[in-house]
Amino acid sequence: MLPSIILVVFYSVLKVHSSNNNLIKYEVAFESSNNVQTLSRTVINANSDFFRVTIKENLPELRKGMLNITQLENLQMNNVNLQYMETGVFDNQNISHISLVGNKLTRIQSKMFNNLPTKTLYLGDNEITVIEKGAFMNMLQLYMLILSENKLTQISSGYFVNTPHISILDIGFNRITKIEEGCFGFMTEEDLTIRINHNAVDEIHPTGFENLNIMQLCLIENLIRDVPEELFTKNKIEMLQLDYNQVEELPDAFYGVNSTVEKLMLRSNPLKCETVEKLLEFSEKSGSSCFLDQDCYTRCRLN
Repeated sequence: MLPSIILVVFYSVLKVHSSNNNLIKYEVAFESSNNVQTLSRTVINANSDFFRVTIKENLPELRKGMLNITQLENLQMNNVNLQYMETGVFDNQNISHISLVGNKLTRIQSKMFNNLPTKTLYLGDNEITVIEKGAFMNMLQLYMLILSENKLTQISSGYFVNTPHISILDIGFNRITKIEEGCFGFMTEEDLTIRINHNAVDEIHPTGFENLNIMQLCLIENLIRDVPEELFTKNKIEMLQLDYNQVEELPDAFYGVNSTVEKLMLRSNPLKCETVEKLLEFSEKSGSSCFLDQDCYTRCRLN
C-alpha cells in the first residue's frame, strides 16, 4: 500500500512542477489607471481593460493556444529569447501594436500575421534570414513595419499580400545586396518612408522603386555606385539620403525640370568635380538643399 501512496504523491508533485514550467509570467498595465499587475498563467489573456501586456521572462516558443487577446493596445515581447512562433498563434487575436524586438527569430512563416488588425509591428534586432511569401497577409491596418538589424539578404513584394497602408518600412542594418524589380510595388500610400541604410546594396533595378511617392528614401552606407535615372523619372522623392556610398555622378534626370528632390545627402562619396558643380548649380536654381563634404569644395576649388 505504501509504494502506491508514494507513487501517487510523486506523480502529483511531478504534475505540479510540469504545470509551473508552463506558466508564462507577464505584466499588465490597465487602461483606466496607472496600476501594474504581474500575472503567471498558462495562457496570456487580455481584453479592453488592459492597455499593455509585457512578457517578463524567457519564452523560447510561442505556440497556438498561448494567446487569448480579445482587445489590446500593446503587446511587448522584447528580449525574451523567443526563437520560434507557430503559424496560427496570432489567429483571431486583436492587438494594435506588437513588439518582438531583441529575440532570436530566424524565420517568418507564411500567414504568420494573417488578418491581424495590427498597426505597428516591430521585428528588429532578431536573426531573421527568411521571410516566406505571404508572411504579412491581409493586414489592412498595418502602416509601420520594422525589420532592421536582422540577417535578410533580399526584400520581395511577395512577402506582402493585401497590406495597402504600409507607409513606413525599415530594413536597415541587414545584408541586402540588390534592390530587385518592383520589390516595393506593394507600397501604395502617399509620403512613404523607406530605410535601407547600412546594407550591402550595390545594384538598384531601374524599376526597383517604380511609381512610388516617397517622403524619405534612406540608402546611407551601402555600396551604390550607379543610380538609375528611373529613380527620378518614375517616382516622387522629397528626401534622398545617399551618404557613404560609391557615387561619382548622378543621371541627367536628377537635374531635370520634373525633379522632385528637395533634400539630397551625398556626403562621403567620391563625387567627380563636374558632378559637384552641377549639384551646386542645380541647388541654387531649384532651391533644393544639397549636403556635400566640405572637402568637395576645396578639392574642386570651389571656395
